[in-house]
Amino acid sequence: MLDQSIIEESSLRSPLAEASTLKPKDGGRKRLIVVTLMLTSLVDAFSILVVYLLMSFASNGEILYINKDTELPTAQQTDVLERNTIVKIEEGKLFVENEEVQQKGLVAKLLEVRKSWAQTHKEETAQDSEPALTIQADRRTKYEVLNSVVLASSHAGFSDIHFAVLQK
Repeated sequence: MLDQSIIEESSLRSPLAEASTLKPKDGGRKRLIVVTLMLTSLVDAFSILVVYLLMSFASNGEILYINKDTELPTAQQTDVLERNTIVKIEEGKLFVENEEVQQKGLVAKLLEVRKSWAQTHKEETAQDSEPALTIQADRRTKYEVLNSVVLASSHAGFSDIHFAVLQK
C-alpha cells in the first residue's frame, strides 16, 4: 500500500480501461461500456423514429373525422386536402365546423365563417387567397341535398368548393 501514490487512489478510472478484455485492471472482465453503447444507440434510434412520426403527422394538416357509417365517394383525380371550412352532411343533418346548422340558416352561418376568415387573413391580398370549403358527405347522399349545400356556399361567397373523396 505504501508504493501506491495518492494520485492513483483518487484518480477516476477510465471506462475503456476497465472494460478492456486484453489487459483488465481488476482481473475480471467488465462489459459496462458495451451496455452503455447499446443503450445510447437505442435511444438515438427511438429519437429518430419519434421525430419522423411527428413530422409525418404534422405535415398532413387536419384529418377529417368520418363517422363509421359514412362511406366517402371515390374519384379518379384527387388533391391533398388543405385546412379550410368543412361542411359535413350526416344522417340528414348539416354541420359547419362540427356545429349543427339548420338548412335555412346555412347561408347565414357560412357568411359568418367567411367574415371571420377575412378578419384573420387581412394581410393577404384577395388575389393570393380566397376562402375554400370542403363538403364531406356519404356517397349515398341525394343530389338535392348536395346541390342545396353547393348553392348555399356560392351564395355565401365561397368560390373554391371541394368534396372529400377517396382516391380510386
